[in-house]
Amino acid sequence: MEKKNKIILVILIIIGICVRIYNFPNAISEMNSDEIMTTVHATSIAATGKTLEGMSYPVYLCGWGGQSVVLLYLMAIGIKILGTTLFAVRLPMLIVSIISIFVFYDFVKKISKSETIALIGLGLLVISPWHIIQSIWSLDCNMFPHFLLIAMDFLYTGISTKRKWVIYLSMVFYAITLYCYGVAIYFVPLFLIVIAIYLLRTKNIQLKDLIICIIIFTILALPIVMTFAINVLQIKQSIKIFDITIPYYEYLSRTQDMIFFAPNKIMQLGKNIVSTLGVVIGQYDGAEWNSPKLFGTIYQISIIFIIIAIYKIIKNYKKEDVSSTILITWLAISLITGTIVNNANINRLNSIWYLLLLLTAIGIYNLYEKIKHKKIYKYTILSIYTILGISFTIYFYTYFNQAIDKSGCFSRGFYKSLSYVKNTDKTDIYYSNLNNDGCMKLYIQFNNDSNKKYHVIEKEEELKNKIDNIKENEIVIVDMKNRNDYKGYKIDDYMVIEK
Repeated sequence: MEKKNKIILVILIIIGICVRIYNFPNAISEMNSDEIMTTVHATSIAATGKTLEGMSYPVYLCGWGGQSVVLLYLMAIGIKILGTTLFAVRLPMLIVSIISIFVFYDFVKKISKSETIALIGLGLLVISPWHIIQSIWSLDCNMFPHFLLIAMDFLYTGISTKRKWVIYLSMVFYAITLYCYGVAIYFVPLFLIVIAIYLLRTKNIQLKDLIICIIIFTILALPIVMTFAINVLQIKQSIKIFDITIPYYEYLSRTQDMIFFAPNKIMQLGKNIVSTLGVVIGQYDGAEWNSPKLFGTIYQISIIFIIIAIYKIIKNYKKEDVSSTILITWLAISLITGTIVNNANINRLNSIWYLLLLLTAIGIYNLYEKIKHKKIYKYTILSIYTILGISFTIYFYTYFNQAIDKSGCFSRGFYKSLSYVKNTDKTDIYYSNLNNDGCMKLYIQFNNDSNKKYHVIEKEEELKNKIDNIKENEIVIVDMKNRNDYKGYKIDDYMVIEK
């Protein structure tokens, strides 16, 4: 590697890490409902080896209809070492995301066979809104793209260097992805089947090695496959393998999120195609915390270069080209997955974002090779993405919290209210839960304030009476959304009232 490229590589990595660790873990000041659910279960696992329901080491969580467990166990390790803190809760996603920066550079360099494309791809990743946002808070499904990237890197490395053990190792990581996100159960096996057929036909793998790969993957994937099977088939009995639980849940909704369970499959297919293309092209799904509307996941301008890259790869495709086959298959299976999963959003399509970043880098470089005024083009592209990256970073660390703080998927100020209350000398805390929000109890559990007693108020009359007769040692936390009849210390949608 030339000295200049080494300097660029180091600078990009430093920028990438700094942007992600600045103001960590409070860059997103509220906790998400999925995040808090995983957190309280991880806290219980760290302390007792069991979830809140008393289930020992499950391979899948019920959560809000279904949650994956790789984040759960990584979070439990962090909590065991560092205690129950927001830092410990969000550290696993940060670490895995930073590791992925190095893996992505390595993968792009190998599969494109170009140091320049690898550096372009790294630069795009460093400033990607999708990658930055998901790296600094803990959502279980966001483990999937990182472990998928690691698996892809090992697979391609093993094939290109003819090292069998590296291919075997890739099967371990492909199997782990199934425990990262339910959607992986569709994407990964389908991808591996297509690639396995291709590798056999092109003699890039021997049958005996393929059989070993199948055995490794099957053994490691079997518990999660069994979980989905017993829940879909309504076999109302959990299975124990030593301390590991293959769980049955009465109210597991994630198995119903696929087109196979839709009453009108043709109509749902049409909706799924439209939503998939909308998310890929528009890079927005209505949830600001997944991707800001103004910037998208990888910036909307990137779609131009993605199209150029796809055209170039397909036009120059050769049967013996393993790298192009992997990329085309990856893209095709991602899009197919989008049509299988109902109402695709940024998360449900998170198998695709690393690939689209890679394709953007290839497209940018391919256009550079074709264009006449190379210097003008190079500095124009650099300027555009630099401005976009700086603009997003400023937006993220200034206005982003305001955009998501009052979201129903975050606590809307209840988490902050508990932090405020924790630092007071009041002993009895009353909180309104007129809408029966199941998250509130979880936030209180995470707050872990044994010096105070928490009391829930579920009726309007009881709330009014408590506020009218509040005592010196009491605080009332009121959800003020769509109301303005009480006065106190306002924290987003909540009001802290004390005598």
